[in-house]
Amino acid sequence: MRIYIGDEALQFELTETLPFNQILQKLSAWAESQNLYIIDYRVAAKPEFAGKEDLNSDEIDVINLQIGDQAQLIESNLRELIDYTDRAGLHVARTIQEDKHLTEQEERDLKNGGAFIAESIETLSKHLEPENAEALAKALNELNTNPDLIEKINALAQVQNQLKLWLRQLEFSRISKEEAAERINNFRAQTAELSDKLERIAAFFTQGKEQDALQLLDSVSQTLVDAVILLRIAEDPKKVGGERLIELLGKITAAVDSRDLVTAADIVDFDLRDLLKEL
Repeated sequence: MRIYIGDEALQFELTETLPFNQILQKLSAWAESQNLYIIDYRVAAKPEFAGKEDLNSDEIDVINLQIGDQAQLIESNLRELIDYTDRAGLHVARTIQEDKHLTEQEERDLKNGGAFIAESIETLSKHLEPENAEALAKALNELNTNPDLIEKINALAQVQNQLKLWLRQLEFSRISKEEAAERINNFRAQTAELSDKLERIAAFFTQGKEQDALQLLDSVSQTLVDAVILLRIAEDPKKVGGERLIELLGKITAAVDSRDLVTAADIVDFDLRDLLKEL
């Protein structure tokens, strides 16, 4: 069995045959002793054991590790959760659109997924501060206890917006107050253009051109989330309006997931455009 970190072989010896989960525990303990963490890994079996699910150290050919610090681990976990909540939301939305009910297995999967999200959020909250801890707790409760699928979608949307905001905060963590202020000036210089894009998005929603609306909304939303974080870093007097902006983006996501395109259009065309003028 060989173990690599990138292209570098790790000198790691075992004195006995162990199942992979125990190997991973030992590797994790070693990494943490170096103040590092296992971000990701890939396992390749020896040819004669290809296709076998539960491998042990005698059956493994290569383990490739991706190692990083705590910030990189948190970022990786955030990306994984964002992807998971996105897939869960799309699945529930598709069930509603097709006027179906979740199967018993799907209900169990959603229940387990909700517990996984709640546990992950609890862990992340030890390192990252939620925008609104009470609202986040309420969303997690709705996700895990409310049987109404639309309410579950709304809850997933709120959770996902918090995750995306946390991720962007990590990515912007090295930006100085001065650089943030400069970027805010650049953002304000393009608010008229952004307002025009929001008007187009609302029109697309109204016309039933959902994919066109979502494609444009994705890029505009990222710009707006970036602006919120930059307002905070720069300690800009308008940063309070940024909190309202995050709330509106969550409502748009929930409306789209619930197939309420009229409400999504109204929020974009009126609430979001008005708030943009204030920023």
